[in-house]
Amino acid sequence: MNYTYNEIMRTPELLKKIENYSIEFSSNKKYVFVGCGSSYNLAFTASKILKVNSETLTGGKILALDYTPKCDIGIFISRTGESTETVLSAEKFKKNGILTIGITCEKNSSLEKVCDQTFTFDFLHEESIVMTGSFTAILYFLIKNGEISNMAKKIIEKSNDYLEKIDLKKYNHFVFLGFDEEYGISKEGALKIQEMAKQFVEFHEPLEYRHGPISKLTDKTLVIINSKDTKYEHTLKKDLEKYTKVIYLGKDGDIDIKYNSGFETPLRVIFLQILAYKKAISEGLNPDRPENLSKSVKI
Repeated sequence: MNYTYNEIMRTPELLKKIENYSIEFSSNKKYVFVGCGSSYNLAFTASKILKVNSETLTGGKILALDYTPKCDIGIFISRTGESTETVLSAEKFKKNGILTIGITCEKNSSLEKVCDQTFTFDFLHEESIVMTGSFTAILYFLIKNGEISNMAKKIIEKSNDYLEKIDLKKYNHFVFLGFDEEYGISKEGALKIQEMAKQFVEFHEPLEYRHGPISKLTDKTLVIINSKDTKYEHTLKKDLEKYTKVIYLGKDGDIDIKYNSGFETPLRVIFLQILAYKKAISEGLNPDRPENLSKSVKI
């Protein structure tokens, strides 16, 4: 079917379309972003980049602990608009007098019906179970800072060319490293590999990797560094290359993406998604329909 691959490849088109939409953030307001799974990772990443008073919570925490933080605006992200924890969290915020804004890819969803205001990007609809191009486009929508669709085309081409030269079948352990918003997309990269290719994954801050997790490093480990272009990350790359393959996403890196206060993160996500897709294919798995997963979790 190749839904997943096609939905990654159309990312430049989606980025171009979403340029027509915008959301305004105020320095005088407190925001809480809410999501589950990839939507949480998306929200976490955006909250680290935006220069506003914000925090990120899972819908699960809000629901299980009966917790509603003090804030002015809640932003709820759900690709389908049907994730139970996210929808019920929006209801809880609304009952507490908090303005609720939903972001989804499906019309007439439960989330849209609950929230005071909803951005419904139906052109981001995906057939595949795993969230890919819609993740990248919604992240860009939240943090938008200049046009990136043309650069996205180049990243797709470079990523495909680079990964064609790597025997992904060799690796069964994937480690993603990054600080702050780069940590958020490292967490998402790990989730994509876990979902599509059923691999053993980890995600850490780069320098934390030496403090224990490195004990699991072997020549079957593939390390991906989402770099802020610090000298310490460069040194870490050199140290880890003594043992195994390291892919460095940063200035003059294996995938050349210069750090830009986090605004470049949508471009990095493209590489991570293509990596997960290609690893799944190398294992003979169907990335469109991973076992035990559904497009939205309903409880």
